Amino acid sequence: MIYRGIDIVAPVKEYADVCIIGSGCGGGACAKILAEAGRRVILVEEGGYFTTQDFAEGIEQPAYLRLYQGRGGQATDDLSVTILQGRCVGGSSTINWMTSLRTPEFVLDIWAERFGVEGMRPRDLERYFERIERYLNVRPEPDENHSPNNRIILDGAKALGYRARANGRNARGCVKAGACGLGCPFDAKLSVDRTYLPDAFEAGAHLFADCRAEKIELHGSFKRVEGWVLDQSGKGKTTFSIESPVVIVAASAIRSPVLLLKSGLANASGMVGRNLTFHLTSAVMGLYDRVIYGAGGIPQSAFCDEFLNKNGDGGGFWIESVPIYPVLAALAMPGFGAAHREMMRRYPSTGALIVLVKEIDSGGEVRVNPLGRPAISYSMGPRDRAYLQQGLREAARIHFAAGAREASTLHAREVRMKSPQEIDARLGDAEWGPNRLGLYSAHPLGTCRMGEDRLRSVVDSHCETHDCKGLFVIDGSVTPTSLGVNPQMTILAVAEKSAEWIAENRH
Repeated sequence: MIYRGIDIVAPVKEYADVCIIGSGCGGGACAKILAEAGRRVILVEEGGYFTTQDFAEGIEQPAYLRLYQGRGGQATDDLSVTILQGRCVGGSSTINWMTSLRTPEFVLDIWAERFGVEGMRPRDLERYFERIERYLNVRPEPDENHSPNNRIILDGAKALGYRARANGRNARGCVKAGACGLGCPFDAKLSVDRTYLPDAFEAGAHLFADCRAEKIELHGSFKRVEGWVLDQSGKGKTTFSIESPVVIVAASAIRSPVLLLKSGLANASGMVGRNLTFHLTSAVMGLYDRVIYGAGGIPQSAFCDEFLNKNGDGGGFWIESVPIYPVLAALAMPGFGAAHREMMRRYPSTGALIVLVKEIDSGGEVRVNPLGRPAISYSMGPRDRAYLQQGLREAARIHFAAGAREASTLHAREVRMKSPQEIDARLGDAEWGPNRLGLYSAHPLGTCRMGEDRLRSVVDSHCETHDCKGLFVIDGSVTPTSLGVNPQMTILAVAEKSAEWIAENRH
């Protein structure tokens, strides 16, 4: 059962066995497993509930307004990194590009060896990954399904001798329309709002959409989640209160620490909000003598991980394609006036590759600003900066190997390369300070770190907070390190495993 804010006219007071804050990968997977285990589950979601009818127009502006945090403009306080996140039922799974990759084994080993995480070695998560892949129909795309933009990776990397392959995607009946980031209008994306949540509702779970949790209070063995029911403008119109012995915070690596900090909970370690990682991302555009049309076809169906952990230091980068939606492209591309107009005029023949850095010496923090909202800071370390620079060089080489006649970056001061021989010189002269290069993230992680050391982590290996029994954090914020892959599969696996433990151990 789904209750929308527009239909709620009086204060809400409910009791549940489990209250889940957030309906994305973490919250949705927990809701399904716990509801099917016979628990009375209530979810609260700040964003709205939308269906394929709402996505049918496939237009960027309404999609960003309705489905994204900050209407697509969420950023660090210094505006140096734009952070793309979902704000709707289903969370970021509703608007992501469906890349579904298992957590690299070396990452899980680091979690165990460096942070003492128990029960999450590769062999422990294998059955969860297999189950999720069956449930979400995750499988690599056949060769004929790759769009021209994805073929750049496959063809260019092959020419250079780099490792590249098709990635798994959670879809069934995909028509290759390219609208994944705007909400799938064909019900082909097997996102959380189309899979886990309907199964949870079938088992008796309830969801209150347009409801923003503001605080969690402890009352003996019970917790009380309090917040606002939002009107269509996003303002509070009435209150809600849900009491439960078990509360799962699954509001994302940005919102979950804010809620805990405002509630004064789970921060004996001082680690809530710290250790933020981004998979810091930038792009290289390639101009071709053929039509690419990056907004069409499957957005992400191939990737190159030749340089991930290549030096054995747990860092590096990987390269993916990115859908070039016109508005998003126009905002990202540098330049003004006639120069910018010329870049957009060449839009149909432009391809884009993104470089995602698996951080090893960068990090940030999420705090609470005077308005009670996230204040986000981030600083890039020298090793990660070197990997970002190397990644942009390699992405440019892949473009040229795939037939591009020029390549350019998102630097504020134009960096344009007309041949592979110009790459090192042009990027060597580029500026790399804050706001000198367009930087993005769709993968904020790590702000409520998992581990068995109470002084260095917020939750234990079951995602239960060290400070408060029955209070859990289950979303991307619990990852002890940057992942090196898109996080959807990792979050789902951690959520399913943790929810099973809750069903057996927290009554």
